[in-house]
Amino acid sequence: MNLLDKPSTSETLHPLDIARKAKELLAKRENTEITKLVTNICIGKQTEDDESPNRLYESFKTHFPNLLIVKLLQVYRSKTISCVRSHTLTLLDSILEDLEFSGKELKTEALLDIKEQLNACLLLHQETDFKLLSRIVSRVSVDLFINNISWDELCDFIIDEDDERELVMFSELPSLLDEAFLDRLLEDGLQGKIVNRLRNPGSDGDWCLGLESGFGLVLQASNLKRRDVIGDMVYEIVKSVKEREKETLVRKGLWLLVKKVSREAIRFREADYENVSRLATMLKNGQVSDETKMVVKKIQQVLDEKYMGGKELDLGFVESFTQQICLGN
Repeated sequence: MNLLDKPSTSETLHPLDIARKAKELLAKRENTEITKLVTNICIGKQTEDDESPNRLYESFKTHFPNLLIVKLLQVYRSKTISCVRSHTLTLLDSILEDLEFSGKELKTEALLDIKEQLNACLLLHQETDFKLLSRIVSRVSVDLFINNISWDELCDFIIDEDDERELVMFSELPSLLDEAFLDRLLEDGLQGKIVNRLRNPGSDGDWCLGLESGFGLVLQASNLKRRDVIGDMVYEIVKSVKEREKETLVRKGLWLLVKKVSREAIRFREADYENVSRLATMLKNGQVSDETKMVVKKIQQVLDEKYMGGKELDLGFVESFTQQICLGN
């Protein structure tokens, strides 16, 4: 029986059959059957009598996640129909999220293959998939950077993109970039592009993207002890929040920072913790509504929940810096 085809109501799928089929399918060099499996999951109507594709996929996901990630990336690179390619990314994001939640890393021996496949996917991606693909790149890059595996191709890709897509991709990256990676982005004018979004946004979405990527730059610079970049970006962020007239927009942007802290704080060093806390304090002390201050407090709350340590803040520095911003210096 082919487990990718619909079984009769009298057939029972044994777990050993599913595990055996999973091993056989993933061992094949060509991807016809894995593509068929993803297609069945994406557009097939599953019933109690037609559950084998999902059961087979769950067996892959449980026992062979690293190999399944490679196979799904290969499916995305193929010429299969658009909706199936997009669904492949949804499956990938789910696998990587589950691994992250369970505290499991991608296997070192699989990382180079996954990186190579992602490089190809970036060049062949569908426009509508860019945001999700950026998130997948971010999840994979955590393990790459922790293992000191450089990703020059990703830096090349980001630099070659237009300003908006560059900031979208950058804002998704974990705060683990090495100095060479960040320096190349700064030399390409990353900081100026962020500041322009904060000062002269073309839309509400533009401003939120500037805020999110500006916060991301603070984290990256903090990790690399780039105090000049940190000071300039914190100033621009606090000043821009102060000048926004739409409080609902400010709160929307600040919730993006809450989500970023939630993802990143577990890896924060002491300097990262202090810089985020200072920024939160400055925002809270600014001229914003009580509702907005509640969102700022959420940033600090999530930071304290996720971070593994901390240090008392230099409140004199915070007060002095806040006064400068309020005076418009």
